[in-house]
Amino acid sequence: QEACGESALPYRTVAMWVKAFNEGCQNVADMCRPGLPSVSEEEVYALSALLESDRRHTIRELTRETGLAHTTVLHILKERLGMRKFASRCVLHDLTEMQKWLRYDTALLYHPPCSPDLSPCDFDLIPKMKEPLRGIRFRTVPEILQAVDRSIRTINTTGTAKGIL
Repeated sequence: QEACGESALPYRTVAMWVKAFNEGCQNVADMCRPGLPSVSEEEVYALSALLESDRRHTIRELTRETGLAHTTVLHILKERLGMRKFASRCVLHDLTEMQKWLRYDTALLYHPPCSPDLSPCDFDLIPKMKEPLRGIRFRTVPEILQAVDRSIRTINTTGTAKGIL
């Protein structure tokens, strides 16, 4: 570090090279190292072709059909093809400019306060009904119905549903 300053190699790298040279290695450039294996263009093309035929393939199916490791398939999907699983489909990870504009336009839609599409229950009753049920896991549909019924009855008896009236 005194001789090379900031361009000096880290101690761990030098120690690894010394160990490799002591074991008889002559070239450190091609040393095997842990990490993701390199992915060939043929593998990327094969995965891409499978997705073009049907985008609803699961990761397991893609792994089985290509013979690649699970993590390799995920790596190719994300890093090489720019895709991700969304609603059981592989879709492009980045939005196109048109998709960005459509999403922006949708976010700016005007909703009048007295719109017939928006029920007062959406703003007042449902949040108050859901609050006592938060964090509870139900096993059956009848359990859910009983809990919701109890919640609504509690709201009616305490008078917190006056905003609906």
